[in-house]
Amino acid sequence: MLNQISPLATPQSKTEDAVDLLSGCHDRIRHFTGAAVKLAHAQGATPDDIGQTAARIHRYYTVSLPLHEADEEDTLRPRLAVFADEKMSHALAAMHDQHQAIDELLERLLPLLVLVKSNPGILPQVAAEMCSITRALDDVFRAHLQMEEEVIFPAIRVALPESVREEMLREMRARREG
Repeated sequence: MLNQISPLATPQSKTEDAVDLLSGCHDRIRHFTGAAVKLAHAQGATPDDIGQTAARIHRYYTVSLPLHEADEEDTLRPRLAVFADEKMSHALAAMHDQHQAIDELLERLLPLLVLVKSNPGILPQVAAEMCSITRALDDVFRAHLQMEEEVIFPAIRVALPESVREEMLREMRARREG
């Protein structure tokens, strides 16, 4: 059941731009958030599957997701804010607020993932709390990703000069190498 939840392959294209990198992150966010929701309901899975899945989800939320959030907060937002009209300013503020809401939910979920990773047999005792948190996380992410993909990401290619987009991509890639 859970052994089908594994990291997504992410081949890098030579023509990848900043929007492509951010969009790929969104695919992984959807994948791991879906895995977290499934894990909360996985009482019939083997202890190994439960522990390994909890470990993968925990690693994603503590290593990869913070890099993506930094991409948006430290690389994207300041550059796009320079060119922002009222609609874009509102979207950038909403993005920031949603990041805070996501971080608050993760502060509650991460200790449960550590617990389940270390002791898969505890899942039935924490499943209801995990279910509540992962459902809320899924709801926030759905709205967050949709808003970014419909409002913010298209504006990157329209409003920002190619040199700025290339600089953003280099900065985001360097963040992952460092």
